[in-house]
Amino acid sequence: MIMDKNMDLYNQAKFAAESLMRQYRKGAYRVIRDPEGVISLWAIESKPNDPFSLSFVYKGRVYNKIEDVPDEMLKSFLEYVRNTAR
Repeated sequence: MIMDKNMDLYNQAKFAAESLMRQYRKGAYRVIRDPEGVISLWAIESKPNDPFSLSFVYKGRVYNKIEDVPDEMLKSFLEYVRNTAR
């Protein structure tokens, strides 16, 4: 829950997600963290004009709300966005 989260980490992750939204604009995407800790961004099936959406997969569980994503995953996500941002 958001109350248990580091608010600074949550806000940074929310800003990073908004950055991806500005970059990709449309479509559904999934951020996946593999067992070795490597993050990848996958486009998932959606209609071409669907609004941007982002979900997260961590330890086999799908999170549709960034507020619910574990801190460890958010830290990896932030690193991914920092390293891949245009």
